[in-house]
Amino acid sequence: MLAGSAAIPPFYFPTTTVLVDDHEEYLDVVPLMLDPMLHLRPFSSPRMALAALGSAGSRPVPGGGWLYRWKDRPSQTQELVALDVDSIHRIVYDPERFSEVSVLVVDYFMPEMDGVTFCKRLNNPLIGKILLTGRAEDSVAIEAFNSGVIDRFIRKSDPQAMAKLQIAIRELQQRYFERAGAFVAEALAMGRFAFLRDPAFRAVFDSVVATFQPIESYVVCNPTGVLMLDAWGVGRFLLVQTDDDLREQHDIAEDRGAPDTLLRALRSGSALPWFWSSGGYYSPQIADPAANLFPATPVQGETCYYFSLIDHLEPLQLAHVKSYRSWLREQDSLDVPPRAG
Repeated sequence: MLAGSAAIPPFYFPTTTVLVDDHEEYLDVVPLMLDPMLHLRPFSSPRMALAALGSAGSRPVPGGGWLYRWKDRPSQTQELVALDVDSIHRIVYDPERFSEVSVLVVDYFMPEMDGVTFCKRLNNPLIGKILLTGRAEDSVAIEAFNSGVIDRFIRKSDPQAMAKLQIAIRELQQRYFERAGAFVAEALAMGRFAFLRDPAFRAVFDSVVATFQPIESYVVCNPTGVLMLDAWGVGRFLLVQTDDDLREQHDIAEDRGAPDTLLRALRSGSALPWFWSSGGYYSPQIADPAANLFPATPVQGETCYYFSLIDHLEPLQLAHVKSYRSWLREQDSLDVPPRAG
C-alpha cells in the first residue's frame, strides 16, 4: 500500500471509501467482493451522503494544524510559514484517523440525484471520484471524465467490474495522499528529509515495506526517520542520519564528555544514536549510552545515508495507538446504510 510512487510519502494511513447507491442489495454485496481491508462506508441516499461528507465525512487531517504563519511579513508580497513536522507523526494517536474519506464510489442512476450531479456538489477536490454506470450512460461518463468531474468510470455489467473497482480505489487512495501531502513533501525535501525523494533510499524503503508490510507511515523529526505500523499496530522505526547529522551528534557528545566507544561509533557511522530520554543528544546522565546505539547500514544516494530499522519503540508509546484491524472490527457494527426518507 505504500509502494508505487517515486517519493516516500510524508504520511500515509488506511482511509475510508464512501459507496453511494440507492440499491441496498448492491451496497451489501460490494464489500463482500472487495479486499476486506478496504473500509467502505455505504449510503443508499445521495443527499445523506453529501451531508455526511460536508460535515464529519471528510476530516481535516492533512495539513491541519501543521502550518504556522507569522503576523509580520517580510514584505507585502512575502509570507513566512513554519511547518510543525513533529505534529505529523502524532496523527497515529488519533483513533479516528481511518475515518478520513479519500475515495467516493457513486452510482450514476439514482432517483434523488444522478451520480455526476452528486460529484459536482462535492466540495473536497482531494477526494477521488469513481462513477458506476450502465451501458447507456457511456457518453455521460466520458464527458464527466474529460471535464474532470470524475476520475474513473466503471460499468456495473463489466465481468471485471469488482477487480477494476478495487484497483481504482487503491490508485486514488495513493493519489489522495500525494495531493494532501504535496506541500509538506516539498518543504521537507529542502531540509533533513531529502531522503524521501532520493531514488537510492526509496529502494531501501521498499525493501523494508516488502518485509514488514506496514499500512501506515509517518515522518518523525527527532530523530529523523519514518515510523511504520502494520495492521495490528506493531511498529518499526526507520532511523535515518547523514554524515552531517552524525558529526553534530559527535561534537555535542564530545563536548559533554561522552565515552570513547560512543565517539568512535559516531565517527565511523557504524551505529546510529537515539537519545530519546535526553532531547535527542547524548547526556552524561545516560547510564548506558550503548543501549541507545543501533547498528547502521550505509546507502549512497544524492548523499551518504545511514539507516537502522528499530523495533524498540518505547519512546513513541505505541501501546496507546488503535490499530487498523481493531478499528475495522468496531466499524462492522456501525456500517448500516442510512436510508432515504
